[in-house]
Amino acid sequence: MMQLPKRKYSLFALALMFVLVLAFFSYQLKFSQKPGLLRKIVLEISSPLEAAINDSVAGVEETWRRYLFLYGLTDENKRLRETNARLTRKVIEYREAHLENIRLRRLLAFKEKLGYETVAAGIVRRDMAGFIKTMMIDRGESDGIRKGQPVVVETGLVGRVIEATWHTSRVLLLTDENSNVDALVQGTRANGILRGTGMGICSLKYIVKTEMVRKGDVILTSGLGGVFPKGLILGIVRGVENNKTSMFQDIDVVPGVDFRKMEEVLVITGKW
Repeated sequence: MMQLPKRKYSLFALALMFVLVLAFFSYQLKFSQKPGLLRKIVLEISSPLEAAINDSVAGVEETWRRYLFLYGLTDENKRLRETNARLTRKVIEYREAHLENIRLRRLLAFKEKLGYETVAAGIVRRDMAGFIKTMMIDRGESDGIRKGQPVVVETGLVGRVIEATWHTSRVLLLTDENSNVDALVQGTRANGILRGTGMGICSLKYIVKTEMVRKGDVILTSGLGGVFPKGLILGIVRGVENNKTSMFQDIDVVPGVDFRKMEEVLVITGKW
């Protein structure tokens, strides 16, 4: 026969003894009127055991209360985190709406100042990493968009429409190598061609060395050829070099438009 481990046997014997003592104690309480010697002995023996049991029960109750408290606290923290996340999303949404409202009001003010018939459009995609620098807008032929129309923002010329479907259009950016715009230097009125380099900047071509061009000069559309209205901002001169083997200056121009931060544009659909 398998024997019980000593520790389990001791605990079993102790529990059995305690049960017997309690049973006897109960019997004494029921049938004895006077606290005899045996009853006193029972009280002496059972009191520490009863105190230990009461302490154990109290400890279990305290542990259970702490568990319920911590469980409730965890649940409350979860609800608070969810509420905080929801409020944070609302704040972000309100801030985005506020910023969009500011942008659209500025765009509307620029539209009125521009004086041409225009259509506002949102940018849905930028293709600036490939060989051709373009972007897609969410307006097309159904909105009056046609190939060749200029695209502008408050800070200057963005480019021109090269393709239009019913509801979307592709815009060739000013910085693309295939972009050529008749331009003039605001201060001297010298005429040239602003050409994209595909590297985020433009080059002002065909400005002879006798023309005074300085860093910081503003470059505008000249209006020649009828492709773009006159006076739109193209950019700012970043550097000027005189090539000894050429009669023209090498002029680098930083576009007035930050193509990576635009979100809405105006397409000039009317005559100029």
